[in-house]
Amino acid sequence: MSMVQFDLGYVVNVKCLFLVKYTTKPSSPWRFTFSADEFGRISSHLNSFAKIVVTLVCGDDGICALDWAEAERLLGMQPGWISVKRSFSGSYAVAGSEGLLKRRIPLKRWPALLFDSEDMNELTEPATSEDDHN
Repeated sequence: MSMVQFDLGYVVNVKCLFLVKYTTKPSSPWRFTFSADEFGRISSHLNSFAKIVVTLVCGDDGICALDWAEAERLLGMQPGWISVKRSFSGSYAVAGSEGLLKRRIPLKRWPALLFDSEDMNELTEPATSEDDHN
């Protein structure tokens, strides 16, 4: 395995870019902002890597991992925010400035989404109305 720092994140094994956004807020919900500059820089790398993974570090709770296509849908293909919410021993409910994921993200998705060649886009239970982050 090789890992090198690159622009807004790290390149793993030459083909996968992962971005790191973090908050030190100790409890749910956590909010992450994507500026116009960040959004443009990430978008400029779309054809350079086989996979782009966004890692949202939620204080000491854990890491919510999204692929870039999910992040783009949540952001509406423009700068904005992504909010992550989790109850005790649950999965992450994720919403963005332009929508929400219909399913929850399991804790085990990170780092599997980065390293596994199998489809790790399977999410756990359906989101509920209490997952609304607005």
